[in-house]
Amino acid sequence: MHIKSLSVNGFRNLSLLNIEFTAGVNIFVGDNGSGKTNLLEAIHVLCLGRSQRGAGAQVLLNSHSDVYRLEGQLTSDNGAFNIAAGYQHGGRKKLTIDGLSARLSELYDRISIASSGPEDTAIISGSPSQRRTFLDIYISQLTRTYLSNLSNYQRALAQKNAALKAEGDATPFDSILVEMGSRIMEERCSFLSRLGLTAGRYYEKLSGGEELIIQYRPSVSFDQDQHDLNDIAASMEIRLREMQHRERVVKTAILGPHRDDIDFAIGGLPARSHGSQGQWRSAAIALKLAVYRLLKEHREQTPILLLDEVFAELDQKRATALIEAFSDFGQLFLTTALTAPELLKQRGRIFTVVDGTIAVDN
Repeated sequence: MHIKSLSVNGFRNLSLLNIEFTAGVNIFVGDNGSGKTNLLEAIHVLCLGRSQRGAGAQVLLNSHSDVYRLEGQLTSDNGAFNIAAGYQHGGRKKLTIDGLSARLSELYDRISIASSGPEDTAIISGSPSQRRTFLDIYISQLTRTYLSNLSNYQRALAQKNAALKAEGDATPFDSILVEMGSRIMEERCSFLSRLGLTAGRYYEKLSGGEELIIQYRPSVSFDQDQHDLNDIAASMEIRLREMQHRERVVKTAILGPHRDDIDFAIGGLPARSHGSQGQWRSAAIALKLAVYRLLKEHREQTPILLLDEVFAELDQKRATALIEAFSDFGQLFLTTALTAPELLKQRGRIFTVVDGTIAVDN
């Protein structure tokens, strides 16, 4: 799969743009603040309906516009198709595929994309909610049912919390939370068990031999080697009954996938408390390269890869190892404030970004 062209209007600091991309490596060179990251963000919003930086739709508007619109032509093994994403101040985001209104789930069915940028260090060092968002974005691209289960779970969770705050009976919602929550935790466990091995291999190459270990920390205890759905559901049901009194006291649901977390260890030590900025950055890149690999193995088309300033905090050895990892990737979008690596320049097209305008160099 690759993006053939992109049109941008009213998005961030980007000028009115119409760009054609190569199916290989697309390199965007420019000073910090020029709009390179905004371009990758526009691609991510177009393909998955959301910013990779977690920005809300209102924030994405150009300071001189009340509307943004993104349009793209994509090509997959099944043929070409057009997608568009738009937002008007005070309204809701609108998505279309070939001119017809589309749901977010349809984008996830059609498109596969992985993105890595400086914000990803928060997956390693930030709050649990950022790690759960990481899980939700990428598992939704792997399994068609995950996004639906997650939406149903979040709806029931909101209703339960409302009942708890009103001091009403919140237990009727527990059966839905158990059914949807156990499916979500089973998918997360399966995903992380596969991801950990691949991410560990990438990190070892990037770091020159250091070990990265990823461990799922669900809010409900179960055998992660088996991750049997019925066992997870039974365990969650028991724990919910045990926590009923406490939930009534604190007036919020305190157990379920909305309280899950991931632990990362580098060199045998907790990454959050002992890792350096460089280790976090390398681990985050390894994590996203591993995500890309899983998507490539389990989807019918090769994913699109977005890499934002990946060389900025890597020494020469790690940067060289990263470039070598690109050998069998598909379409790549790469930003840098530095001179683009020669090996990548030979394989792709270079664009210069200045104050939201983009020009093709070759």
